[in-house]
Amino acid sequence: MRPTFNGSALSIETHLLDTQLAATPKRMEVRFWKRLREEKKFTGPEELRAQITNDIARANSFFSRLRRARTVHFLSLSSRTRSRTGTR
Repeated sequence: MRPTFNGSALSIETHLLDTQLAATPKRMEVRFWKRLREEKKFTGPEELRAQITNDIARANSFFSRLRRARTVHFLSLSSRTRSRTGTR
């Protein structure tokens, strides 16, 4: 709703992390993984920018942990498959 700027319409704000696009796509699919924080009215743009910086750091940390967990899971599955087939 953008309460800091007296918004009244429901909206979703999305940041693309670690992405460099050659052109802005006309359509994009967004999937929600985790809510970072509740909606909050900030005292002004500077406080909002600081919070967005914090949100980005938290999101990067979340996705970093997710990548590590998926890697460990994939390696575990790979080693089980190799042991069953007798390959190394």
